[in-house]
This record gives sequence, C-alpha cells and structure tokens, in this order.
Amino acid sequence: MGYLKQFLFHPFGKYLVPVNVAMTLIEELAKPLSLGLRLFGNMFAGELVFLLIALIGGTMAVGAAALFWLPLQIMLDLGWLIFHLLVITLQAFIFMVLTIVYLGMAHTSADEH
Repeated sequence: MGYLKQFLFHPFGKYLVPVNVAMTLIEELAKPLSLGLRLFGNMFAGELVFLLIALIGGTMAVGAAALFWLPLQIMLDLGWLIFHLLVITLQAFIFMVLTIVYLGMAHTSADEH
C-alpha cells in the first residue's frame, strides 16, 4: 500500500495525481533501462576494441612480416582478453549492487509513505 501511495502522491501531493503517476512511471522505467544500456555499451565497446586489436595483426601480417607480427599479436590479444574478463566481472558486480540499491530505495520509500 505504501508503494501505491508513493506512486500516486509523490512528489506533488493529492492534487496532481496524473502528473505524479507520469513522473514516477518515467523514473521507475528509466533506472533499469539506463543500467541495461550502460552495461551493454561498456561490454560492446570492449568487444570492439578486441576486434580492432585482432585486425591490427591481420592487416600487417603478410608474407615474412607475419613471423614478426604473430607473437606481438598473441601478446596483445591475450593481454586484452585478461583485462576485458576482469573489467566485465567488475562491471557485472557493480551493476548488481546498483540494482540492489535501487530495489532497496524502492522498498524503504514505500515503507516511509
């Protein structure tokens, strides 16, 4: 019941219920959408960088130059792979914590009203 009160009467009181519903609905939809888009953008950017590093060796390794570029390419790919795995694990943890914080905020705000 507290959450419904917050949805209907926050922030402008009982006289502007339609405005309150519209603003609270936008707020409740924007939080998970922004979290999802940020996580997607971060992971997509990491994959693009991985592809760019992979393409460096593919464009420069022609003929005898491949003997020089192959070990460097393997080092670059392996380094980025390890870094990217650490980063996406950390990002997943951070977004999980943010989701829990948002749910906690919704739960406490519903209890207060």
